Amino acid sequence: MTIRAEQIKLATTRSPVWTVAGVVVLSLGLAALQASVGSMSTPIEPERAALGVATFAVPVLLVLAALTVTGEYRTGMIRTTFLAEPNRMRVLSAKAVVAAVFAGLWTAVMVVASAVVVRVIGTERQGADLALSDPGLWRTVGAIALYAMLGSVLAVGLGALIRHSAGVIAVLLMMPFVVEPLLGAMPQVGERVGPLLPFTNANAFTAVPSLRTVSMWWGPLGSLAYFAGFVVVVFVLAMIDINRRDP
Repeated sequence: MTIRAEQIKLATTRSPVWTVAGVVVLSLGLAALQASVGSMSTPIEPERAALGVATFAVPVLLVLAALTVTGEYRTGMIRTTFLAEPNRMRVLSAKAVVAAVFAGLWTAVMVVASAVVVRVIGTERQGADLALSDPGLWRTVGAIALYAMLGSVLAVGLGALIRHSAGVIAVLLMMPFVVEPLLGAMPQVGERVGPLLPFTNANAFTAVPSLRTVSMWWGPLGSLAYFAGFVVVVFVLAMIDINRRDP
């Protein structure tokens, strides 16, 4: 019932509509741009075709996931939610599940749509690696969708810990776009700290071109395990926190 309640909340607010619109524009727009200005004789790999999805669309979906928590704290609706369902851990888990499924589905759709856009707008050579029968494309679909789902759980956890929309949005956007690239680019520090940064590992797993400049200590599956472990730690801390602090 809690999951159903969270589905209704998500479906009856305007935020998901604008979020999906932003995801579509960012994902397909960058895919079309790559097909238009890229080399006509060079194939565009699935990871490059999905650059707009992983780099811009996923962070937008993570912000939406966080707002499902911070929005209720801002309006005081969270008290009503906890009265209706006294088990606060169940409430937070339901929010995480709904946000993760929403993000994963839309991300998968947009990766496939980005590949189709490149094949339609670009040359035959550019779209050579983007056929729907190509296993490389579906590997990219699965990787980015999994990143979006784990990231959504992380965003819900951060939302429960921080409880302020501006604060959690700053963390979700500053970490992958500013803090981690700067740390990774610092001499000596980047080599030691870079492979331990969460979003750096997420990007390494998806293999999408990014601002990452450090060499990882492990392969893609190791990066996935590290990012997933980081998500679990944050979410467990959020579970503990919501039971200790009053809304």
